[in-house]
Amino acid sequence: MLAIVSQSLGRSRVMIEVARELSLSLSFFSSVDDLNKVLGGRSRRFILLAERDISNEIVDRLVRAEHDAEFSLVVFADQETLRASDRALAAKILATHHNVEWLSPEYDSDTLSAGLRKCRRRMLRLGKDELEKAIIKREFVLQYQPKVERREASEWKTHEVEALIRWQHPQHGLLGPLEFLPEAETFDLVGPISEFVLFEAAAQLLRWREQGLTLNACINLASSQLNNPKLAKSFERIVTEQGLQCTNFTFEVTEQDIVNSQAPHLLVLNELRQLGFRISLDDYGVAASSLSAFEQLPFDEIKIHAAALARAQESPVALKVLAAITGLAHNLGVSVCAEGVEDQATFEFLEAIGCDKMQGYLISEAVMPDIIRRAYGSSPESVVSVA
Repeated sequence: MLAIVSQSLGRSRVMIEVARELSLSLSFFSSVDDLNKVLGGRSRRFILLAERDISNEIVDRLVRAEHDAEFSLVVFADQETLRASDRALAAKILATHHNVEWLSPEYDSDTLSAGLRKCRRRMLRLGKDELEKAIIKREFVLQYQPKVERREASEWKTHEVEALIRWQHPQHGLLGPLEFLPEAETFDLVGPISEFVLFEAAAQLLRWREQGLTLNACINLASSQLNNPKLAKSFERIVTEQGLQCTNFTFEVTEQDIVNSQAPHLLVLNELRQLGFRISLDDYGVAASSLSAFEQLPFDEIKIHAAALARAQESPVALKVLAAITGLAHNLGVSVCAEGVEDQATFEFLEAIGCDKMQGYLISEAVMPDIIRRAYGSSPESVVSVA
């Protein structure tokens, strides 16, 4: 999907990172003539405008384009300020667009990503029948993002990949999980999708082993699945029927899933772990409230959220907290993984504080299985960028 961005917003790192995260192609315009050139065709797209772009000329062009193209608007401006300006009428017309998000000019990656996702979900309009057909026709595919793990001194090796589901939609192209999993939750279809992910990941591990490459897999586990008392036994059956061990798989659950120590889904997580599956606490926030998680469940790993990692690099206090959490985890026999590692400076920072595992674009983005085989097949012990 294409994102048409005003040059007024600039080619910021945040813009590029979010576009990569959402699999968007970026195109920039600096005038109405440029905008005309990229508005043609029927494909869905985003148009991102800065406050200075809100003019009668651009708004008129967008109104006319509504009859020929499907697009959503993301406007980085304060509506109240615009209402009191000489561009009030143009802003009012923009606000009537059927798919528009207003964001602060001081945006960050989280707010931009959330705004774009809201727009894209409104454009997709996925239905239950469509998702059911996708499951039956196996339109879903898995991509894999490698992790590196510290083994001895400064030696880092890859023994594990995270399996990430994508939907190869016949009309919309490749969709990320947040574009269809919320609907799957609503339609009670997460169960068969989760089974597909585990089955396909297990089959892929076997294919890699036949090619001389031995890896384990991490899989995200949806909150709604944690209330299924038959889940652990079902997952054990899927794995063992393919000749693998439960220890070859780690299930990642978010911190919000275990905040209540009395919640019944903790029984499911404990049962999974008793069968040999590993449990990772994803999106760990390194906050005071997060410390209680160490008392809730005997998990095997915590996964530091990228935002917490960024704070630790900017704040001496946050750095001390992260180092303390890492030490506490190690004392309890829990490994620490950092996500969102995108540059060498971050890698060296994490190495210095004793982080055990890392993943992110510095190591590799999520890629198709053949790329994993080519990059690691001849030397699976080394740290290789496969992006």
